[in-house]
Amino acid sequence: MELASSFEGDLREALMDDVEQRARDVIAPEVQAHAHDLLEAYGQRHDYDVGTIIEAGTTRVERRKGRVLVRWGWPEPAIFFERGTVDHVVQARNADVLSFIWEDPPQWVREEYDREGEGWRVFLPETEPSGLPESRFIRDSLNYVRRRFES
Repeated sequence: MELASSFEGDLREALMDDVEQRARDVIAPEVQAHAHDLLEAYGQRHDYDVGTIIEAGTTRVERRKGRVLVRWGWPEPAIFFERGTVDHVVQARNADVLSFIWEDPPQWVREEYDREGEGWRVFLPETEPSGLPESRFIRDSLNYVRRRFES
């Protein structure tokens, strides 16, 4: 039996189709879920609400010239959770004050500001948040990919 001249190309395309589908159905969701589990555990340990970071996470699967790329991403604040921060001052930019809901404020905030939703709506020219410990959720997720899918 003689193989068609397009056999190798057809086989390569079929294999790439399979790899791309596996990336969409298995790899991308599994790794994103792993990253989010790590981030949720970090949030629980340090009493941080990481829900908005998790909700904003994106995954893309792309096929390019014989390769399948899987990309995960989160909005910019995620890097602060990944790497951690030191104590710092946050000042209002392009405005006179910062405004946010402070869920568990000290007594002076409870007396000076109005309650809104789950906390008190504050208006401050600057804040001095304490630093965040690093979570390593991105690096640990990439290591998970290596261990899980390179073996």
